[in-house]
Amino acid sequence: MQPRTSLAASTPEHALGRWVTGVLEHQHFIPTCFGLFLALRTLVLLVPVDPESDAGWYFSRARDLAAGNGYAEGGHPTAYWPVGYPAFLAALFSVFNSSVLVGQLANLVLAAATFPLLYAVAKQTLQSETAARLALLLLAVYPNNIAYVALLLTETLFTFLLLLATWLLLKSRGIIWLLAAGLTFGLATLVKSQTILLIVPVVVLAGWARWSWAPLWTGIGRSVVVLVAAAAVVAPWSWRNYLVFGEWVMVSTNGGMALLCGNNPSVVGDYWRDFSCDDPIFDGVKFSVEDQLAADRRARARAFQWIRDNPGDFVGMFPKKFFRLWAPDGEAEWAYQLGSPLYDENVLAFRTVRIANQVLYTFVLIAAAAMLVIAAIRGAPPLVFLGAAIAAVHTAVSLVFSGQSRYHFPTMPFLIMYAAWFAVWLMSARRQELLARLIAPRR
Repeated sequence: MQPRTSLAASTPEHALGRWVTGVLEHQHFIPTCFGLFLALRTLVLLVPVDPESDAGWYFSRARDLAAGNGYAEGGHPTAYWPVGYPAFLAALFSVFNSSVLVGQLANLVLAAATFPLLYAVAKQTLQSETAARLALLLLAVYPNNIAYVALLLTETLFTFLLLLATWLLLKSRGIIWLLAAGLTFGLATLVKSQTILLIVPVVVLAGWARWSWAPLWTGIGRSVVVLVAAAAVVAPWSWRNYLVFGEWVMVSTNGGMALLCGNNPSVVGDYWRDFSCDDPIFDGVKFSVEDQLAADRRARARAFQWIRDNPGDFVGMFPKKFFRLWAPDGEAEWAYQLGSPLYDENVLAFRTVRIANQVLYTFVLIAAAAMLVIAAIRGAPPLVFLGAAIAAVHTAVSLVFSGQSRYHFPTMPFLIMYAAWFAVWLMSARRQELLARLIAPRR
């Protein structure tokens, strides 16, 4: 078996490529890049933005929890949205104070923690120091990622937990590391319930360094350990829900409503109509906080009935949902449009940043897709496709429910990793050698 080799960039064939590689490999690049990363995310906190819509709901529930009023809405216990993010904010509010700034500073810390995690995951997955460093730079200047630091939404916390769980799995295969990854996945499930669908593919691929059946079966066994640990974290909340509602609710009671929002007669692939949930079909659901569990069942039944009655439309919506999930980016702008007093007088600046963001995002998508195709053709090991599997799971969920650009946010560090790898590959004068090192057998 050949020893593992570092997939550092080969000598670039162009002067520009040599200069870029020299910058990336400079000894001060990582601390300088981290400084840029923090500076841009600190600056965005200077833009005032009030929590509106989903962020406003999370903020209100967090304040109630911190005040000892429980997870409730209008005096009624709720589990409509997962408790993870409001509980995280409530813990901070209990120590400090119930202010938007506390949540924003927490986001800044979480975002800062994703920096070394992405570096470690990229190095381990791609075996390329240069690509890992370029990924850090791309993430540092990615406007949508920067903008979310000021928003009290789940994305920054969830992305941190997903990268942390992935790093723990890549770090070691020992039982302690598996349990730690499972606990992290459990916390992530309390933030976004669909996390449970990620556990098996991520655990299996994280330990599948070469094409062989043995690592696959081992990975399935490891998945059981991680699932048990994750379930141990989620179980107390599920038990609380049983005591409150008299029925088992693993995390939240919004699954039926979410399904109906993406599967009803008004779903036509247009953002404002697809996600406003204002079709007459919702009138019969008669949602109320005090009757949320029964309403969720009614919504789920109506959604399934519509799917059964319109199987062609259900499948025909997949391309539109896929487009809504992956084509646009920069949706953080909407939060500033709703909640920032500076938006109206600075529309041009916000729009310019949005356009620049879309250009960078489009490059990342194209470059990541190209590199994954090349890696697949050349027989790269399964581990390389770990990030692609995460993107695939999020895509599958969106095709069944609804495709919103916000849902691809947690996958972006992984796609940025692939895009950076592609850029390094393009700059290399010995591209075939670069790929050959990657697909060499690993210990």
